[in-house]
Amino acid sequence: MKPKIRLNRNVYLIIIGVVLLAIGVQITQSQFVLQFSSNEQMNSSVKQWKDAVASRPASSTAAPPYCLAFDGADEYSVKVNDQALHVLQYMKKPVKDIDIRQRELNPSGCEAVLVSVQQLGLLGETQVLADYVNQGGYAFLTVQPVQDDAFFRLYRKMGILDVGDISDSQGIKLTSNVLIGERGLLIDDSFVTNPVMSVELDEKSRMHATTASGMPLLWEFPYGEGKFMVFNGAMLQEKINRGLLAGAISMLQPDFIYPIFNSKIMYIDDFPAPISKVLDAAIYRDFRRDRPTFFRDVWWPDMLKAAKRFDIRYSAVLIESYHDEITPPFRSPKDADEEGLISYGREVLKSGGEIGLHGYNHQSLILSQAVADEFGYNAWQSVDDMAKAIEEVVRFAKTAFPNYTMLTYVPPSNVLSPEGREALKKGWPDIAVISSLYGEDASGLAYVQEYEIAKDGILEMPRVTSGYLEGTFERWAEASTMTSLGIFSHFLHPDDLLNTERNRGLNWEKLYEKYSDMLARLDTTYPWLRPMTSTEAANGMAEMLSSSVEWNRSGPTLHGSIQPYRSEAFFILRTEKTIRSHVGCTVLKIDDGTYLITAGKAEFDIELGD
Repeated sequence: MKPKIRLNRNVYLIIIGVVLLAIGVQITQSQFVLQFSSNEQMNSSVKQWKDAVASRPASSTAAPPYCLAFDGADEYSVKVNDQALHVLQYMKKPVKDIDIRQRELNPSGCEAVLVSVQQLGLLGETQVLADYVNQGGYAFLTVQPVQDDAFFRLYRKMGILDVGDISDSQGIKLTSNVLIGERGLLIDDSFVTNPVMSVELDEKSRMHATTASGMPLLWEFPYGEGKFMVFNGAMLQEKINRGLLAGAISMLQPDFIYPIFNSKIMYIDDFPAPISKVLDAAIYRDFRRDRPTFFRDVWWPDMLKAAKRFDIRYSAVLIESYHDEITPPFRSPKDADEEGLISYGREVLKSGGEIGLHGYNHQSLILSQAVADEFGYNAWQSVDDMAKAIEEVVRFAKTAFPNYTMLTYVPPSNVLSPEGREALKKGWPDIAVISSLYGEDASGLAYVQEYEIAKDGILEMPRVTSGYLEGTFERWAEASTMTSLGIFSHFLHPDDLLNTERNRGLNWEKLYEKYSDMLARLDTTYPWLRPMTSTEAANGMAEMLSSSVEWNRSGPTLHGSIQPYRSEAFFILRTEKTIRSHVGCTVLKIDDGTYLITAGKAEFDIELGD
């Protein structure tokens, strides 16, 4: 007779616990749980803005305009003026364009004057501009003027005592907080190079920026009852430098207020996506893992840890396959990883993030083989073929998350043709946001965007910076865009760490340290930024872009009125005065003389002190 085996009560409890845990794991990966992963409320908000198709509203015609004088025969002048125009439109200020080749500048009645003209003599009688400022007007010379007779009739009034030669000078140092939170920032890099006029300034001048070597680059000078602002360079023609324009404009006049987006967005491109089961020498040396297990056991837990520590919500945009097929049928490619989509996707959503679309594969949606050749891609044969591929990847996502609606699209390699955009809408009617690039593209191949609602209701919402590492260009682009628009929009790829050019020779431990340092500095510089997913940010952005705001001043009180008002709206107020009281809004000091205003009602008041 076999002896009876008696197990201790604790052993039974352990066995039961293991069984329940196994069942729980299975259930969490089942359709039963996944069906509750829904973003219906956000989808409903998106439908409202798409139904209301609206472009950026015009500012009130009742307010005095900002007069922009430019030389239509000078390409450089036109470019600078265009950047100033965009900045003021985002600020929702009324604008009046004046091509001085067509008509004279009459500053009377202008809220302020921005002069993007090198030959000041083209403005007509320079004394007219001087009198305007002397009597309480504000003028900003956004381009370096030519040293002609007209210049020498004005230069003392602009705070210049003596002038010398012009020479190229590298870098920029901010001597004020003209870029919010960035007083003292030094960018000594060749991507910032200006032809700079050697000048000696009046001691009453207030310096905002110099070159890396200390030559005056941006300053203001009080003249009579008004003020001149002068830029002594050429970099304001570039989009990525709009923050300097925005900062200078906001400091030109007293008590200046303008709307911002107030969003912090982090994209992960190519994730979730198939991960090849290969052995990378560096990864195996450091972690004793192949590529898939490294991303599962090391990279992704680190990324989640960073998100929690620095208050980040990842917007992960998926790829179904890495094969280069561009001819249907597309259903169920061999390398599709549904299990990875489920496990990674679930954790993205659980952490407060969003799942969006990068592509069926990584072939940009273009019909031109010449463009495709630049990236080693295949050109698609038709809009229908592209639409069918999009339909397939949307179906693939639904197998994992049947009640979840993807809303954001990021184009592979940031390239998207007009035909590809039509294919997206055809194969994926729910598309609400396209996030490509904000900065100018010298190649002319990238899909470069402004922040705007397109005529078809899709929100154009570009990304600004990228990578695990913060180089000087990324640092400057971030600072510039934060001041002009109040947005941090960044992207990275999981496999950046495998690319010797993008990882700059650093292993994952060092890259992760640098990534964490970047996020820590961001939190220190802009602790007021709202962490958001792509579609969350887009929803607030659409509300701001499709509303108008009017300002009225009654004594010390600044009154704001937003129409239509849907939810909280955010503004930057620059003032040297104290804030006595506020009604219908909150006020947070974020820098010297700089406040974040959060409007909680359509009508709100800010009373200023001395």
